[in-house]
Amino acid sequence: MALLPRLLVLPLVLFISCSFKFTRAADCGGNIIKTHLTVGKDKNVAFNTIQAAIDSIKQNNNKWVQISIHAGTYKEKVHIPIDKPCVILRGDSSNRTIIEYNHHIANGEWNPTFCSSPPNVVVIGITIKNTYGVGSQAIAAAIFGDKSAFYNCGFYGFQDTLLDSDGRHYFKNCYIEGEVDFIFGRGQSYYEDCVVNATGPISPPAFITAQKRQSENDPSGFIFRRGSVVGNSGNVKLGRAYGPYSRVIFYETHFSSVVNSERWNAWNYKGHESKFTYAAVKCKGPGTITSHNKDPLEKNLDASQLEQFSLSSFINKDGWLSKLPINIL
Repeated sequence: MALLPRLLVLPLVLFISCSFKFTRAADCGGNIIKTHLTVGKDKNVAFNTIQAAIDSIKQNNNKWVQISIHAGTYKEKVHIPIDKPCVILRGDSSNRTIIEYNHHIANGEWNPTFCSSPPNVVVIGITIKNTYGVGSQAIAAAIFGDKSAFYNCGFYGFQDTLLDSDGRHYFKNCYIEGEVDFIFGRGQSYYEDCVVNATGPISPPAFITAQKRQSENDPSGFIFRRGSVVGNSGNVKLGRAYGPYSRVIFYETHFSSVVNSERWNAWNYKGHESKFTYAAVKCKGPGTITSHNKDPLEKNLDASQLEQFSLSSFINKDGWLSKLPINIL
């Protein structure tokens, strides 16, 4: 199947098979895990599918529930509904616990492999794949809830891999793979020590992000701290504007040679360029550029401006990350 035309990559209206209502997070009763559930392929475990374990959680849950998922490939669509917050999914490791499904946008629905609607969701050591491939928007993961955190996870797709929608989201030591606008949405998100892999080759060039900040007061934006941008297309751009105030910052990130010197694109928001916040600060590697060939859409940020985009200032002023009842090795 042919790749969708670039202007049709992100529809103006989102009709998806999971809830995208944004809600702020409760405390989930502190940092104690109240309930432990187990998913595996063996007959002696309580649940053989991840969705069955999620379905067993009571509505309006307000205490932490951890679902431990044994190694294996789970070929299913997984949805954590809006009325089931305070959920931890813990896999064996990202290369041993895999959720995958083969679906794409159809009949006005996105059909993501994994959809998380409520606040207070943590995912650890799991890979999420949409195996549909080239030819249509095919989301691996859609994240809508505030205070959502992902540690040591993998996200694999081609077009629109990760829908990083509303709320504060944290990604630590994750791997994200795709080719067309594969990190997109309106999340207020911090990516720390993550590997971003732009696969290919295709022409026209690959775009990593499509960030949809809507106004000057919109808190959303994508911040990438350290980590790396790699790929094999040889023509990768860091992002294009999916909103009139689009905001993406790479800080101390290693750029391989695939990163294009023309890093940013106004897309459908030409004339709004002064409102974008695009920056690459203290980055390194063969894909970095000098002041002589700097992209005109890229801004210089001083130390005080950068502080606004630190982990503590941007998404963690209330310290929610340190209160999570998890132990990350």
